[in-house]
Amino acid sequence: MASIKTRLLISGLAALAIGGGLWLGLAGSESNPGDTPRPAAPASDATAGNSASAPIDPATRQALLNDPAVQGYQARLQFGADYQSFIKSAAGLSEAERRQRAAALAKEIDRREAAGELALSEALLLQVGLAQAEGGDEDAQKARADALVARYQALSQAREARNKTSDARFTQYKSDEKRIVDEVLNLDSIPDGLSRDQYLRQRLQEAREQAYQ
Repeated sequence: MASIKTRLLISGLAALAIGGGLWLGLAGSESNPGDTPRPAAPASDATAGNSASAPIDPATRQALLNDPAVQGYQARLQFGADYQSFIKSAAGLSEAERRQRAAALAKEIDRREAAGELALSEALLLQVGLAQAEGGDEDAQKARADALVARYQALSQAREARNKTSDARFTQYKSDEKRIVDEVLNLDSIPDGLSRDQYLRQRLQEAREQAYQ
């Protein structure tokens, strides 16, 4: 559905205005939002490939398989394969199975986005791919795409607002920090029998608590 894709790329991604690289490499694959993720292979895989003539003993192989980095890499590959498999086979599934698998993949996309493995723009592309694969007439698909764009725009705006609030608090604290340092350094006597360093730390701690309460 070219019209849905155009709406996504123009109204969705442009409105999100999210920077940064695309983990799934989708920026160069606009014709198919369901392209299989191709993250870089972990160092252990590259090393294994360069030493193919030297077989890995079972203990070393198991240690590699137990490595969290390797497991994460394999999980990403599996997620990409599951997503691509669904996109390709969705039309041949029953409506109930199609909805069930789409819902499971949508949940996994949300989880990966929340964990920082996907940018909002990537997650939106993948979710719209699911909406298209679920089928229905063009109006139904367009409505699902519109709802997704609105959802991710709202999420982006909420995060931007939180970041601005956090930045404002940090700016306020840094201003208070400079003032407090100047005051403490110019004191002739330190209250409560504290050393100058102890009193400075106490005042700065109070300023931090006030700024971020």
